[in-house]
Amino acid sequence: MGVIAAIPPGGVAAAVLGFSRPELSTRLIGALGLVVAIASAPYAWRAVEPVAVRFLRPSPAMALADRVDELTAQRADTTVAQAVEIRRIERDLHDGAQARLVALGLSLATAEKLMETDPDRGKALLREARAGAATSLTELRELVQGISPPVLNERGLIDAVRAFALDSPLEVAVSADVRLRLDPPIESAVYFGVAEPVTNAVKHAQATRARISITRDDTGLVIDVEDNGRGGADVRAGGGLAGLRRRLAVFDGALEITSPAGGPTRARMTVPCESS
Repeated sequence: MGVIAAIPPGGVAAAVLGFSRPELSTRLIGALGLVVAIASAPYAWRAVEPVAVRFLRPSPAMALADRVDELTAQRADTTVAQAVEIRRIERDLHDGAQARLVALGLSLATAEKLMETDPDRGKALLREARAGAATSLTELRELVQGISPPVLNERGLIDAVRAFALDSPLEVAVSADVRLRLDPPIESAVYFGVAEPVTNAVKHAQATRARISITRDDTGLVIDVEDNGRGGADVRAGGGLAGLRRRLAVFDGALEITSPAGGPTRARMTVPCESS
């Protein structure tokens, strides 16, 4: 292969030497060398590619070391993301439902004392306590849904995404393969992968419509989320999209964001997987 690849440079060298001499025969040899170099170049250099791939590609040991480094970084990112999520849950419980339940207990204790001396006031406190209990229940449901929505566990990814679209303040169109079922951890990652850009479109992009597409190709799952907002979305350190990228990276997934100023914003997620 090395000899074949050397034909074009050899022809060029013969052409240079031939044209540098005044003899007619030498010039003819130079012209012949130039023709050979030009004619053989497209074919001769094809032999270089397999040789270069063979000798220049990383060795199995190097590839394994790179993969270990990548997995170590992903594990660290996942650990950080989990710690942040746990702190968020603790904060929501402490500042929300827990505080309301403490107030509920105090209201019930006060109402119990007032029922003998001031029944009307006691009944009013009981009504307030009932409203507080309903609000606490709503907050707990929202918190649990933020961890893993029940419909996702019961009916799978597609129905969970459709339910999310119905609850969204945007007009959301969902296109998906209803037969698609994945492993629960992947379904959870994809669900929150869909929810994050739609939520951003509501909060920051002033969007009115969104489109969600979930399909499969030869490599795995492809999820597109597009909105008609004002654009300008980017992946910032510590932001929701960065967390989404870390979540997908655990499954060798990827996130691409296209969001020019003025919109639209398109998030494409790819996750290599097998459906059941």
